[in-house]
Amino acid sequence: MFVRHLGAAVAAALVVAALAGCASEVKRQPSELAASIAEAGKRYELRQDVSFKLDSGYERTVVARTEFAVAGRVPQGVVLKPTQTVLTVEGAHMHEAYAVVRDDTLVGFYLPVEKAFSALSQSVPFPLTERKQ
Repeated sequence: MFVRHLGAAVAAALVVAALAGCASEVKRQPSELAASIAEAGKRYELRQDVSFKLDSGYERTVVARTEFAVAGRVPQGVVLKPTQTVLTVEGAHMHEAYAVVRDDTLVGFYLPVEKAFSALSQSVPFPLTERKQ
């Protein structure tokens, strides 16, 4: 009988440990993507690798020479969609993400499926060069 109770206690402890180890949800707020007539058609290239840590604890690096096209604007900045790769942010789930940049700084991500903005706690320099078409 003691063994059965011990087995149940161990199972319960494992469930609690598994739940505690789950990644947190990506924090986001609804945001409308607005067209940016002045920037329509512009493309940019990242000049150097940029690494950052998401609030969920995951780390990401966007490599130098990644190309972005202007997708529009949100109140937080210009929304840049990668053209030859997929950028993701991860928490409890993985989300497709577009970079949101203000003053050559990555401030967060626009999540196109969720139509939401997810801020970075610590913005990072995001040096871009405009590409001529």
